Amino acid sequence: MKFLQYNRGFFEKLLFSINLFNSLLILICCILNYYYHPIFSFFSFLTFLFPIIYLINICFLIYWLIKIDIRVLLPVIVLAILFYNSFSFYKMGDKDVSNRDGFHIMSFNARLFNHYNWIENNNIPLNTKEFIFNNKPDLLAIQEYHGDYQHLLDGFKNKHIHLSGNNVGQSIHTDYNIIKKGIVEFDNSINNAIFVDLIIKKDTLRVYSAHFESFKVDLLNLKADLSSFKRVVNKIKLAYIAQKEQSGVLISHIIKSPYKVILAIDLNNTQHSFVYKEIKSKMMDVFELKGFGFGSTYDFKFMPIRIDYIFISPSVSANYFEIYNKKLSDHKPISAFIDI
Repeated sequence: MKFLQYNRGFFEKLLFSINLFNSLLILICCILNYYYHPIFSFFSFLTFLFPIIYLINICFLIYWLIKIDIRVLLPVIVLAILFYNSFSFYKMGDKDVSNRDGFHIMSFNARLFNHYNWIENNNIPLNTKEFIFNNKPDLLAIQEYHGDYQHLLDGFKNKHIHLSGNNVGQSIHTDYNIIKKGIVEFDNSINNAIFVDLIIKKDTLRVYSAHFESFKVDLLNLKADLSSFKRVVNKIKLAYIAQKEQSGVLISHIIKSPYKVILAIDLNNTQHSFVYKEIKSKMMDVFELKGFGFGSTYDFKFMPIRIDYIFISPSVSANYFEIYNKKLSDHKPISAFIDI
C-alpha cells in the first residue's frame, strides 16, 4: 500500500514538473509576442507549437480539477495570462454567411501553381483558375506566383506582376482601374511586397500583397544529428531577424499611405509572433473580426497553423471572412468582403 502511495505521489510530482515546464513555454510565447531580441530567435519557433502547448495546459487543468488539487491554480493562472494578452487560438461565435457584400479580396499562396509537382495532380493550375473565377473576387493577391502561368488569370483586366529570380514572385489582379503600382523591397531577400492603388467608386484604396521570410525548416524530414540541429537553429535565427526587419520596412511604407489600406500577406509566422503583433498594432486582422474556428491556413495535418492574413485599416470595416478548404497548394486560399 505504501509502495502504491509512493508511486502515486512520484507520478503526480512528475506531472506537476511537466506542467511547470509547459507553463514556462507558454510564458516564453507571451514574451516573444511583445519583445524582440535576437537572443530569442530559437524560441520564436515555439509560436508554431502553441496549439500543442495550449492543449497540454488544458489537459492539466482538467486533471487537477478532477483530483480537486490546489495545483489546478497553475493552469488557471496560465489561462488568465493568455486571456489578458489576447492570445487567440480558437475564434468563438457564429459564422455569419449572409453578409457577403462589399469589396471582395482573395489572397492565396499558390506555391508556384504546383510547378514542381509537389501535389500529385497535373490539373492544379486549371483547378486553381476554375476556383478563383467561380468565387469572383474583385481583387486577387497571389504569393509564390510563377511567371509561366500568367495566362491562367487573363480573365482579369488589370494586373501588377513582380518577378524575382527563377521567374517567381507576386501578383495582384483586378478589374478595377489601377492608377499606381509599386514594389516594397526587403534587403538581402527575394521576398518583398507589392501594391496597387485603385479607384473604387469615389474613393482610392491601396492594396498590398506581401510575403515574409520563411523559416525553411521541415520538421518531418529533420535528421536527428548535431549538424542538422545547428543548421536548423541558424535558419530560425536568420528568419526571425529577417521577419523583424521586413515588418519594419512594410509598416513604415503602410503608415505613409495617403489612402485606406488592405494588406494580404503570407506572414510565415503565427498570430502569436512578434511580427504579427507589430502589424496588428497598426491594422485590424479580419479573421479576428469575422472569422470562425481555428483559422488554419497552412496544410499541416498535426495541428492548425494560421500564417496567412488579411489586414485592414482601422477606418475600414469587414463584413465577412472565409478560409477555403481546397487542396491547391500547401496554403489555403482566404478571402474577405470589405466596406471601403
